[in-house]
Amino acid sequence: MAVVGVGFAVMFFARVEQPQEPAPRARQLSTQLDALCFVDANGDDAPDPVLWQDGKTRGRVVAIDGRSGQGLWSSQEFERPDALACPNGSTVLAGGGEEPKLRALDARTGQERWAASLPAVPDEVAGGEGCATVVMKDGAAMGIALSGGEATDCPTAPAPAAITGHFWERKKNPRVVQVGDVEVALTVPAEGPPRLTAEGRRGGASIWKKDLPARAPISGGRPDLFLVASGGAAVVLGVDVVGGTEPRIIALDPASGASRYEVPASYLGERLLVAKASGPYVYIVSGAAVSGAALRAIDPSTGGTVWRATPPAP
Repeated sequence: MAVVGVGFAVMFFARVEQPQEPAPRARQLSTQLDALCFVDANGDDAPDPVLWQDGKTRGRVVAIDGRSGQGLWSSQEFERPDALACPNGSTVLAGGGEEPKLRALDARTGQERWAASLPAVPDEVAGGEGCATVVMKDGAAMGIALSGGEATDCPTAPAPAAITGHFWERKKNPRVVQVGDVEVALTVPAEGPPRLTAEGRRGGASIWKKDLPARAPISGGRPDLFLVASGGAAVVLGVDVVGGTEPRIIALDPASGASRYEVPASYLGERLLVAKASGPYVYIVSGAAVSGAALRAIDPSTGGTVWRATPPAP
């Protein structure tokens, strides 16, 4: 008699769980604008994010403790807030108002140092050495002295053409960052689905190139590219390939292009506005289309949320 052995095969399917955010300690800070810059607002030599609170028709400039996410100070309320820049660690420049003005705020207190009248509504501000270039919404540009707001030439600031255009920074294609001795470029094709491709270059020569399991989110009919260097990795913010609605955070090894992690991040919402790196974290401004956006600090080693910003106490 032949004995037939019957084997049982058991298959296991791994499911990647959505990472859980820490519960908010208090009400979240909400913003309607994509402006974000950094100063040392509390003297601890750590970068502290600065952004507009609210900002739809009026708003306050708010400084957030970069270590904890707690609001440090807020400025007086301004009508029609718009441009925002941190030309150095001790100064915040905020543009807007019923009558177009650029205001210099003290980075430690949020108190106004000076206000300069502008010929038109400011759109972008870029800092130089002791000065800043202001680009108006009508395309005109002028230089401003940081010492007192006087008009001046500012040859050390980026040229107006480099910072002109709606959401100019996140529309760059390719988007390029330096990670150690490797230049990492993020691109999307000029036509067709905006599938993300990353490439590493050393000394101008390509050392790796790969298609990523994500595509660029779309706003204003054009793709947005989010790429920062943080924690020794190139960190990409994109959306899923199939639906194009669920955010993904991907960290790439700069030397090999290998993925260190890819985490789903639907909690970021459908509006991805800003991703910038400063100090130990990646800072992302994102949220719902109607209710406003939140500021989060992301750990570049895991892709997890460290904190969500809360506004200063009233």
